[in-house]
Amino acid sequence: MQPEQPWRQPPPWEEPFPWSTEEPEEAFEATPAALAALRESDAIAEKLVRLLKSLRDMLDADEGLRRRLESLVAAPLGREKPVPGVAVDSTFPIDGGLDLVGGHLVVVVAGYVGFAGACGGTRCSEAHARALLLESEEARKQVPLVAKTLERVLIRRILRQVPRVRMVLVDGELIPYPLVFKSQKAVERSRLLSRLDRVTAEMLREARERGVTLVGVVKRSYSYLLSARLGRRLPLNDKAVMTLLLRPGSYAVAGRFSELLPAYAELVAAQKARQLPPEALDERESIAKQLAEKYREAILGRLARRPSYGEVVVAFYRPSRPANASAVRVEVLDYAGLGLEKILSMLNAMTNPATGLPYPVDLVDEYTRIEARVLELLRRRVVKRLAELLDAYGPGALLVLGHTNPEKRYLYEKPLGRGRGG
Repeated sequence: MQPEQPWRQPPPWEEPFPWSTEEPEEAFEATPAALAALRESDAIAEKLVRLLKSLRDMLDADEGLRRRLESLVAAPLGREKPVPGVAVDSTFPIDGGLDLVGGHLVVVVAGYVGFAGACGGTRCSEAHARALLLESEEARKQVPLVAKTLERVLIRRILRQVPRVRMVLVDGELIPYPLVFKSQKAVERSRLLSRLDRVTAEMLREARERGVTLVGVVKRSYSYLLSARLGRRLPLNDKAVMTLLLRPGSYAVAGRFSELLPAYAELVAAQKARQLPPEALDERESIAKQLAEKYREAILGRLARRPSYGEVVVAFYRPSRPANASAVRVEVLDYAGLGLEKILSMLNAMTNPATGLPYPVDLVDEYTRIEARVLELLRRRVVKRLAELLDAYGPGALLVLGHTNPEKRYLYEKPLGRGRGG
């Protein structure tokens, strides 16, 4: 009789946490705002305890639910040698860019780094940037779509120009979520969404034709797709549940978008119905049904328009090292036919022990990072050129490139008296 496999033992949520690696608090100036923020620590801790207790109580009360959840866990991962590939990322100023009198100055960057001999015996990397002067808050909200489009244009170019590539790691989701959660009409009405949809579909078609596997490594994941798979809303998000469920070196498969997303629509509708004001409680059930039908129709319409989107497989794995690594969510389109377990074993082998993520993803994240100070340097170059072009308008015209909030200039300017080693 074979011994029980380690991942079939009582799950980690029934054991004490095996790590305590928090560093001691650093001394800092205790401003009134800082003290007010720190007083919230107890409330946050108590909320997390309630959520963890709710999950445990739910699984204790429903043995079938517990078995279905634990049945998702698959055999432990090996450390497979990675195939030649590239990691791709795009970025933009998280704070919205530089606020100027004439608009928001934003830079969007997309780049890649090769790994495992993707470019023969040489290192390969490339970065592209677009600078935008946006004139409204609504336009600034569209910057993530511009970044995703630039990223997918770059991937399409890689697929055509780097013939050795068999895998592309994307820092983030494979299919931008507005393309699956918005209706076909909403996508068609938006020029940016329409272009992103077209470029994404072309990227997938190119990868399929060339036999290149695409993997999205979703670092910040707050989805509840596991709840859709299980048919019951869990108290914690997917990443949290899988971090508690998986042991180092194991993985779980949630399923394909084509089966997960329509079910997810019903969960979202039920959640929105629960948030209705008290006077609408009598209509909660009918409203939930209407919302569920609306969301399902939107998702099914998009998947019918783009069947390849529905082929995305969602999986989670917990790296073999470090011991306190959290679960990583991945979205996979295995056009190279490598096999999901082999793909996850490659990612496991490429784990950076400092972050718990595949090291190419960390490398490209660093490669595409743009410091806030660059925006100020860009602004000054624009000012210089503008002065040459607008001589007839007088120096007053340059005021349109002044900071709207001078108090925040320090965020974008290098401190005086400090060199590179300062």
